Amino acid sequence: MNWPTPRRSASIARMEYRRSIRAIAKNPVQMLAFGVFLLLPAGATVLGAYLAYKLGGELRTTSAPILMGARGAFAVAWVGLSVMVASRSIGKTGRIDNEAGMLTTVPARDVVGGLLGGELMRFVTVGAIPILAISGALSASLGTPLPLITIVLALLGLTLLALLSGHIVGLLLKLALARSEVLAQYKSIIAVVVFVLYMGAIVTNAFGDIMTSLGLILQNAPTAWLGDFLVLGIPGASPSLARVGGAVALLVVGVPILSAIDVQLATRLWYGDRVQPENKQYDADETNADFLTGIASRPTRSVVENVWRRTKRAPLRLLYVIYPIFFLTGPIQDAVQAGHVTGSLPVLVSFYGAWALGGATLNPLGDEGAMLPVTLISTVEGKQFVKGHMIAASIVGLPIIVVATALTGFLSPLEPTRWILLTGVSVLLGLAGIAVAIGIGSTFPRFGEVNVTKSRRAVVPSKTAFVTYSAVLMIGYGGAVVAITPSTAASVASMVHFLTGVLGYALKVSPGRVRLVAGAIAAVLGVVAPPAAYRYSIRRFDSYVLDGDDSGIAALRGLFDLFDHA
Repeated sequence: MNWPTPRRSASIARMEYRRSIRAIAKNPVQMLAFGVFLLLPAGATVLGAYLAYKLGGELRTTSAPILMGARGAFAVAWVGLSVMVASRSIGKTGRIDNEAGMLTTVPARDVVGGLLGGELMRFVTVGAIPILAISGALSASLGTPLPLITIVLALLGLTLLALLSGHIVGLLLKLALARSEVLAQYKSIIAVVVFVLYMGAIVTNAFGDIMTSLGLILQNAPTAWLGDFLVLGIPGASPSLARVGGAVALLVVGVPILSAIDVQLATRLWYGDRVQPENKQYDADETNADFLTGIASRPTRSVVENVWRRTKRAPLRLLYVIYPIFFLTGPIQDAVQAGHVTGSLPVLVSFYGAWALGGATLNPLGDEGAMLPVTLISTVEGKQFVKGHMIAASIVGLPIIVVATALTGFLSPLEPTRWILLTGVSVLLGLAGIAVAIGIGSTFPRFGEVNVTKSRRAVVPSKTAFVTYSAVLMIGYGGAVVAITPSTAASVASMVHFLTGVLGYALKVSPGRVRLVAGAIAAVLGVVAPPAAYRYSIRRFDSYVLDGDDSGIAALRGLFDLFDHA
């Protein structure tokens, strides 16, 4: 069979692994996030080792039904790991860096082995310490090293099977996208549908129910045989020796066969011709803003049309606006479990809507991309440029905010006056957020592309603009919510009293004074800041220069004005 060469594959795997480490080290924010992520396994390792040690003591005196649990857990873990590997292979690990150079110097089979080896090293980096600590604690408690050996070997075998099967599925999907013109043209829509289905499964708890059902259904699947191998060294587990033998045979036979299939699929993908879908033609009427005649001037309408057209052609650039939706999964799950909309959900929905409305306009200069010099020397003035961005976001976003906030408020226990007022606040804050976002984004623009997915790049707002805008809107919205909800003001007053008491001087503040201060903060950020940001954005656009030289831009702008008035 056409199997990878171990020596060459190991060399490529080390190179891929080093690239992963360097990519994280070059990005301080990603490195910090990775460090925070590692804190979770560290805590789970300590707790898991302690529980494993206690479990070992229990198993020495009593028998526990761990065999069926191990079988179901391994079957479900194989499915979960395979899906994760498949998604990663679609985005990153199924694609080669410097593809032409790699495929002309080494055989494709060695490249496949290197990509899989690099992915295995990443898995081992994250999971080795927790697995060794927990299985070692269990072995120490039982007084035998056999559980340590069987657990490590069983998990390693599971990882290999999931890695190969998931990579095969990912390559099959990539091959379908590369060969089918229809799938290649509508892959963005397909990705959105899959994401919506995934979020729906998470929010409605269907995901957990599916995993539980799979654990029961797949207990007799071949991958579940590894569960018998795992508990082989645990007293009282009574694994089936036939299943243990089947697990060994599955690895001995399955890994080479899956490796050969993986190589064949990768070869077809990398060396085969890919379809070239026709560029989608965008009708000018699809982004026409002529209905704004009488409200906005022609240059302003032109800006609106450009914003809509750019978003329609590259919606991926607004992917960062979707990320905070994950924070709503908890309240939505609570509402689903309770059978009714909770009082906190309308507040969170209105805040997210207001934030997203301004967040979509957070990089007005950077979004122009290569057209920025043309825009700067055109007849479009700063006032028209800023108005165009505000109108483009408002027309699309405000109706969604109103409907979502009003609907969740109507279904919640909030009084009608409260949720109606909350809807109005979200609209006003959304409009204010647009003006503030444009001002902040104009101050901290970003022009370079960054990775928004594993294989796609786009121009997104800078981290400074993102954090500054989010902090300003959060403070302003928080002040508005505290001002209009007495219960929240009372909670804030109690928190202030508690925190100051911890510091040694308890400060008792009445809820009425808290509401007054919060209202003043909301008024400053919601009434004073937006006009100031609006005027600043206009001046920023009118005076913006490229490469520190504005003489040429000023001359060209004057030339455009001359022809415009001719």
